[in-house]
Amino acid sequence: MSASRRPNGASKPSPRASPNTSTKSRSTKQPPTISDTLTTLLHPAEGLLLLTYPSLLLLGSLFSLLDPSARAAPYSASLQSHPPDMAPNYFALKKNVFNIWFVKVGWFWFTVAWAVWVLMGMGMMRARSRAPPRGKDRARVVELNDDEEVEEEEEAEKEEKDGMLVLTPQKLQSALRWVVVTFWWMVVTQWCFGPALIDRGFRLTGGQCELMQSHTARQEMGDVREFVTAAACKIAGGKWKGGHDISGHVFILVLGSASLGLEVLGAMVNDRRADVEEKQAQLGKWGWGIVVGVVGMSWWMLLMTAAYFHTWFEKFTGLSTAFVGITVVYILPRIIPGVRDILGVPGR
Repeated sequence: MSASRRPNGASKPSPRASPNTSTKSRSTKQPPTISDTLTTLLHPAEGLLLLTYPSLLLLGSLFSLLDPSARAAPYSASLQSHPPDMAPNYFALKKNVFNIWFVKVGWFWFTVAWAVWVLMGMGMMRARSRAPPRGKDRARVVELNDDEEVEEEEEAEKEEKDGMLVLTPQKLQSALRWVVVTFWWMVVTQWCFGPALIDRGFRLTGGQCELMQSHTARQEMGDVREFVTAAACKIAGGKWKGGHDISGHVFILVLGSASLGLEVLGAMVNDRRADVEEKQAQLGKWGWGIVVGVVGMSWWMLLMTAAYFHTWFEKFTGLSTAFVGITVVYILPRIIPGVRDILGVPGR
């Protein structure tokens, strides 16, 4: 009787992996969730900044419903506010000083704050990352005599001043981002190969200047001047009536302060060249006062706009139009490498 034997040295056939094992190994690798995707696009602090704007609009709108004085005051759809003689609050008046000197010229203040950040913040960031430690920190590193200390301090101060004037790729990309954002502000509120998008949208939804209801005025103005802007209508003594008016106040306050906030906050959370305490000191008290003051005043006026001006839908379209510009300038570069090469990402 012959028994089949396996030759000496012959290895046993390796066991095949069970289907359950391979399935389990494949199942451990799960696709990224929406929260994971958002985290890779935005730092939590940046996401919290953007979430502030719909929250302020919701809070202000709810306040107008719950506050007895605001609820009792009549609302004029043509004025898009409460009548001046029945305004429930000083901030409900269109002629309040903050509306005239801040919101109406808001883009000037946003641009000033952005320039302060670029010159004082980004400029000093590069210089301080290369400058030697000063004060107590420098004393811990090495002991220097008085002459060397003075020379070191003068050199560090010179580097900081020079850093404000040096054109770096980060500064150029920040300037380009601000140009694109400014262009979007101009197209929506000022000029879009003729009337701005806000005025075009108002006319396309059935709105017109009140003067055009008069047959005589219509003949005098003609078809070309009939398609006027809101500013031209007011100058002529008329009123915008009938169409959907995107809230220009919401648009400019959200677009300007969110862009400024993402520039500064993005550099704070994304830049790895210096620690947080040093970054917070880069602008100095005067610089921080301008940046924080402009953003803080924008938030307050946005809250007042939500409480006393415009309808819910007008505020929503103002917010959405602002977020279109923010998405193009600050979100798309994080998704599309080609756009990132041109516009860059704050702090990266």
